[in-house]
Amino acid sequence: MNITVNKFSFIIFFLSLGILFSSCRTAEEIVEPEPEPTVVEEPVEEEDWTVEEEVVEEVAVIEELYTINFGFDMYNITDRAARLLAENVAKLRENPATRVRVDAFTDHVGGDQYNLRLSLRRAAAVVDFYVQNGIDDARIDSRGLGKAPIPCTEAEMDRDTPGCEKNRRAESHPLN
Repeated sequence: MNITVNKFSFIIFFLSLGILFSSCRTAEEIVEPEPEPTVVEEPVEEEDWTVEEEVVEEVAVIEELYTINFGFDMYNITDRAARLLAENVAKLRENPATRVRVDAFTDHVGGDQYNLRLSLRRAAAVVDFYVQNGIDDARIDSRGLGKAPIPCTEAEMDRDTPGCEKNRRAESHPLN
């Protein structure tokens, strides 16, 4: 079977393909832009944004309360420590609006968990002393902090080195 293609049938073939493909094309949609929204300006009442000054109640600050030391592996308050804490109680009674925070530490002997529990018991002993001597426990915050921070050397204090604690000693006192 021989198929002969003449030029005329070849042109008709391509024209019919062109008509076929052009009819498959969809009409383009004409999209009209949406109308711009109309803005209605309403009158705005001006608000007074001035801040009223807060009345700050002045609270007396007690610069330093006496620090006590505990015996090795102990959390009971000695007679000497009780005398210092009694002076702290007197200062706290003179300043009833003042709150106090008790921070308790241990030495570096022993495990971390043991020392943390011991420091909590030491803080609780001081809080109990204050409460038994008339200081409301709502005025007292306490923390057991475990091992004491390593004190700074003189050179580190001059450079304000992070990671060491400036050595804060209790005020000199005749009982020390």
